[in-house]
Amino acid sequence: MGVRRRLAAALSVGVAASAVLSGPADARPSPAWRLAPIPQTTMTSVLRDVAAADSAHAWAVGVEGYDPEQQYTTGDPLILKWNGIGWSRSSVPAVQGKVSLRHVAASSVNNVWVTGSLTAHDPGDNTTFVYRYDGSAWTQIPYPAGATPSWLSIRDLSVVDGRAWLVGYRDNTPVFHEWTGQSWVEHQPPAECVNGGGIVNFCTINAVKAFAPDDVWAAGNGMWNGFAGPLLFHWNGTAWRAVQVGVNQQMSFQSIDGRSSKDLWAVGDSGGMGSGSVVVRGDGTTWQQVPGLNASRVPGVAVGRSGAPWVIGNQMPQAAFNTYTSGAWVTKPAPSVPGAAYSAITAVPGTERMFAVGYQDVVGTSPLRLQAVIASYSIW
Repeated sequence: MGVRRRLAAALSVGVAASAVLSGPADARPSPAWRLAPIPQTTMTSVLRDVAAADSAHAWAVGVEGYDPEQQYTTGDPLILKWNGIGWSRSSVPAVQGKVSLRHVAASSVNNVWVTGSLTAHDPGDNTTFVYRYDGSAWTQIPYPAGATPSWLSIRDLSVVDGRAWLVGYRDNTPVFHEWTGQSWVEHQPPAECVNGGGIVNFCTINAVKAFAPDDVWAAGNGMWNGFAGPLLFHWNGTAWRAVQVGVNQQMSFQSIDGRSSKDLWAVGDSGGMGSGSVVVRGDGTTWQQVPGLNASRVPGVAVGRSGAPWVIGNQMPQAAFNTYTSGAWVTKPAPSVPGAAYSAITAVPGTERMFAVGYQDVVGTSPLRLQAVIASYSIW
């Protein structure tokens, strides 16, 4: 083919592509949830969390090479990285032992944090390790509270302005640990969450979202005389306070997200103790329950650029993603793969793209093995 013919062919392809993207609305590709191609992982592999810093940088973390018949001696940390085009394997922190990565958060491409833990025989033997990526290498951040086996359970991680927040619980007491840039500080929980006067009070924390060093929100549940239900918690730079949202029933918030503290969404469920879910939206002061979500397990919520939330719904026979638009819930089935379940979801800043991570069953394996999956919401 001559130069002119090659140039004409290239131009025709460009015109066709431009027509698809800029033509009439009914001719453009529709956004949809699709399985994202990812590198081959060693069974059993599971992705537990995902975070995006911008349109070309996201990280998904978990574990691979886990043998359910040798659960205390197998498994290696797994990190996949998005570069704006596709997913590839990324370097992992230097770890000692079989560390499974559980949470990831990123405030920029040069400030990515992950937590990991050793597989424990007993819940009282939990350990937690913390690592930070500065754009070139992973460094372990000493975390004395997690170094010794204990009942400490870290449930989520958030970072903002050089600070990091780890939240969870130790026995029935909530834990709020802040990395100030130089050291860890443990903040006191709200008074309602502390036993007193012979009454069993407790709170659990499952999720955290930091907007500024003096504006951090956490989500979970609590119980004390006259109250049992989902709770939010707010840090104002001085103290944590418990925030009731008008729901007094056996539910616990599992995830929280928003574009700012003036537009927050929190979702929760019964933690396997019953059916149903709870969703609230608020501006930091007033809260409104958003009914109608048909899902019994809702481990994650992410709010996109438009302000619409996407909520994971793990249910039989197929997982789904649910969004709230024009005053109603719209359910989109997750990509159809055997036994798929999703554990976390994130919005990609500056875009309407979403990533959700989890696993699928590997049919025909005994004992049943799992394979990591990533679902992507976009036009491609």
